[in-house]
Amino acid sequence: MSIISAHSTAVQAIVGEPEVVEDASIAEQSVAWAQLKDAAIAIREMQIKDGSIPDAAHHAAARDLVAAITAGIRALAPAFPHDAEYLAASVVDFDRWVSEGFGVPDFLDSLLAFQPQQHRVDGIRHLVVFPMYTQNGSSDRLVEALIVETIWPEFIAALEAGDYGNKLFVSLRLVDFTPGYDTNSAVLFPETVAMREIPSFTWGAIFQDREAARYRRVTRAAAAITNLDLPERASAMLDDQQVAEKTFVMWDIIHDRTHMRGDLPFDPFMIKQRMPFFLYSLEEMRCDMTAFRESV
Repeated sequence: MSIISAHSTAVQAIVGEPEVVEDASIAEQSVAWAQLKDAAIAIREMQIKDGSIPDAAHHAAARDLVAAITAGIRALAPAFPHDAEYLAASVVDFDRWVSEGFGVPDFLDSLLAFQPQQHRVDGIRHLVVFPMYTQNGSSDRLVEALIVETIWPEFIAALEAGDYGNKLFVSLRLVDFTPGYDTNSAVLFPETVAMREIPSFTWGAIFQDREAARYRRVTRAAAAITNLDLPERASAMLDDQQVAEKTFVMWDIIHDRTHMRGDLPFDPFMIKQRMPFFLYSLEEMRCDMTAFRESV
């Protein structure tokens, strides 16, 4: 089956608007999310590296797929009232992408409307849909769709309000996602989104669930290989994903804040400025040592 006929078959099952979803806690189980996710996966195959769809033969199917994506966003929007402005802007950005002939996508307007750092409440969820690349994964700016959940326990809120204030820091857990995040990527950064200009960024998100799971897996394997008898509390953290997640939120907020204060305040993205890599490594070690000292 050709790519065009395959996508035509995929969108034939989409009839009208899916049922409205009002409960974010079960959004990933809804028909609207399944429709949105399936359409996003399908349209990715038509996109090239910069996110555009240059082959006009794909445009009819792509229009149907974008219609399925935006219908899914509209149906899911009531479950995410705190993201209402962003989700409405996302629909506009998708519609403009279609009307302009599927050139390089520009989602600056919806990115500016997405402000997860303003809703750091434990358990609150976000629907995130952008053409973007994923760090540690592909550099292609393809459509990604995510449902994420905030990790913000009370002791982290107190920590952030005290010595480690950082209004840009967002901690998340992945609930469901498109294939771009089926990688080792553990961040959601605004600079990865396809947009016409670079704004001043107001947030950066880390998926502590991925960091915690990787830590538990690697540390347990290392302990087995070296016959290391782990201390009781260290072993307990390896047995409990939630404890490990909260620990990583604490570590990351201290680490991230340390980049911006101390003897050597530092631009964490200096590596993009062609600075020697060993300086970047030393800075990361400084922040990790500070996080270790403060955490214990």
